[in-house]
Amino acid sequence: MKQAFSASRKLGHGHSTQNRRSVTITVNLGALRRNLATARELSAGSRQFATIKADAYGHGAVEVAHALSARTIKRRYGVPIAADNQPMDAVADGFAVVTLGEALELRHSGIKQPILVLQGPQTPDAASQMLRHQLWPVIHDSYQYEWYRQHTSRDKLRAWMKVDTGMGRLGFEPAEASRILASQDGITWSGLMTHFACADETGSAFTEQQVAAFGTVQTDLPLERSLANSAAILAWPQTRADWARPGIMLYGCNPLDRSLPQETVLSPVMTVQAPVISVKAMKRGAGIGYAQSWICPEDISVAYVGMGYRDGVPRVLDGSATVAVRGIRCPIIGRVSMDSFAIDVRQVPEVSVGEPVELFGETASVDDLAKAAGTISYELLTSVRGKRVYIDQ
Repeated sequence: MKQAFSASRKLGHGHSTQNRRSVTITVNLGALRRNLATARELSAGSRQFATIKADAYGHGAVEVAHALSARTIKRRYGVPIAADNQPMDAVADGFAVVTLGEALELRHSGIKQPILVLQGPQTPDAASQMLRHQLWPVIHDSYQYEWYRQHTSRDKLRAWMKVDTGMGRLGFEPAEASRILASQDGITWSGLMTHFACADETGSAFTEQQVAAFGTVQTDLPLERSLANSAAILAWPQTRADWARPGIMLYGCNPLDRSLPQETVLSPVMTVQAPVISVKAMKRGAGIGYAQSWICPEDISVAYVGMGYRDGVPRVLDGSATVAVRGIRCPIIGRVSMDSFAIDVRQVPEVSVGEPVELFGETASVDDLAKAAGTISYELLTSVRGKRVYIDQ
């Protein structure tokens, strides 16, 4: 029995490369840079913390950070200098991540820009690591404040403070923030920030209420300020400050509850494709997939795509969900399975096995698919799994 078990393990290991999923995630770094340039233009002079938490929203944090850093050309003598043909409006002034681990991964890969750590230290010794690697932690809770207040090198720690102006999440109340900033505790406070709850709702007055609450924080310290996320950059010019924090818009998605202004263009950065693995001629009245939830209205061709909910395709979709084949939108029909889903290809002649199907990207919008799934583009981008390929176009 032991020998048989060992043999089966070897067989599985030997076939591992053939068993890899055939989902391809293409990340266009040129589109990413154009989107950052758009964010910078709309921010009217604010410096840009490119937000690359959650592995850059599924795009690969290290690769994205380097794409948004100044490319250099080596000189025989002296230090490298910036490449002459590189547009500096597409270079991030800093990066924002959530955890110390994310920040250290960037530092170890050679990223030199400031890195804002949005959830700050999670352990007392994290403060020393942040100082060692010149990171900018965000202090949002009293326990973190106590760690920093008692740190032997607190005067060297460049800390930001987060103010909860109504989000009801992380941060100090404005009055508490004012008290701490006036306490002469020895901490070198560098910045003050907040986060908006309803900036994506362009008709809501709550964002203006949050801006007003942020303005009640009293301090004589020369602090830099950061308010605007992607939605605020796009819709709320009164939130402009020293730093903006573009996130989802960097990846080509619209966070607003309305269409973007005609003059504002965001380019999709991620394109997800998987191949057709079968094409079947189905008769009128035939059911498709689990629970037979979709019935063929006539004799039709149905293609099956080698990607399912294990790869990040939402299992629950309404009837508006489509993918693209040769640039033509094709409805997803029936229930999404673990490893495949079916599409109606009546509009595409002679679909063949191996032909690529775009789940979302240049033709099929990730925002549209998210709406069909009752969720948001953030969730789809961070959930999809496959082989990443980077291009620069």
